[in-house]
Amino acid sequence: MSQKIQFTSDKTGSEEQMKGSDGRANVSSRSDSRAYYNSRDESEEFSLSWDDASSEAGDFILYWKNADTTGRQLVISIIDFNSENAGSFKLHTVTGTAAAGATVVPFCSNRAAPKSAQAVAMEAAGTPISGLTSVGVHTHVGVGASCGREWDISDTVRIGQDGAVAIEYEQGTTGRTWGTILAYYE
Repeated sequence: MSQKIQFTSDKTGSEEQMKGSDGRANVSSRSDSRAYYNSRDESEEFSLSWDDASSEAGDFILYWKNADTTGRQLVISIIDFNSENAGSFKLHTVTGTAAAGATVVPFCSNRAAPKSAQAVAMEAAGTPISGLTSVGVHTHVGVGASCGREWDISDTVRIGQDGAVAIEYEQGTTGRTWGTILAYYE
């Protein structure tokens, strides 16, 4: 026999009801990552990849601007950095108008109910991204030749409306770099 359980919504503050059995609610724990729930429930988890055959030291190689106008933040979870040559990368918060690179579109991870990201994004793809000014560095990572590194940010880099981040190939021999940012909106 099902029972009605009454509770106060932590989002709206209103009284709500649900049905349960054995005097308890039939729910699952929220033990997976926030990215998982934003992908499953909201279709708001995205990946943004770059692949630049000729990155040079000092080039901005990937740019992601939060163009959402509803107050949601862009939350970065993980970045994967790769390079054919030993080198180092920086993740910057940037200002300015990105130019010169190639426009790219973040890819929705929930392919059962895909949405479009509210974003402006570019990758170098042979021509470095110009027009940006760094206002701060979030991380500085190094990789060996023909190696990669995953940086688990644990959802700590949060970008508000009209804010942007960019990845710089800071130091290394000219050559191919590639990688992916995993992020979600909430």
